[in-house]
Amino acid sequence: MTPQSSASLPAAEVQALGVIARHPLAGALEGYEVVLSRSVMRHFAGTSTPVHRHPGVVLAFVLEGRVRFAINNEPEQVIATGGTFFEPLGAVHTTSGSANADEPTRILVFELRPREQA
Repeated sequence: MTPQSSASLPAAEVQALGVIARHPLAGALEGYEVVLSRSVMRHFAGTSTPVHRHPGVVLAFVLEGRVRFAINNEPEQVIATGGTFFEPLGAVHTTSGSANADEPTRILVFELRPREQA
C-alpha cells in the first residue's frame, strides 16, 4: 500500500504513519519478521495504486473509510471501517485505494515477511 504524500498531511499525522513495530522471528521462522504499520490512502475515483506484490503475507484492518481491494484479478471488493483484508503469499495486489475520492482511508497493516537486511 502506498501512503498518501506526506506533504499534504498535518505534521502530527505524518509522524503517525509508517512502521509502528518490527520484530524479528526465531526458531522455524528464523529469517522472517513481523511488521506492523499504518497507511493512509487517497485516490481519485476509478484509480488504484500500481499492481504490485508484497514479499510476505498481509493482514490489514480498516481504521477509517472504505478500501477498494482485489488480488489476482479477482472482482473488486469494498472493505468498510472495521473490516479486514488478507493477501496470501505470492498474491498479486491488483486493486487498492480509497473507495471515496473525497476521504482518506486509514489502515493498519500486519505483515509477515522475510527480514530486511539493515
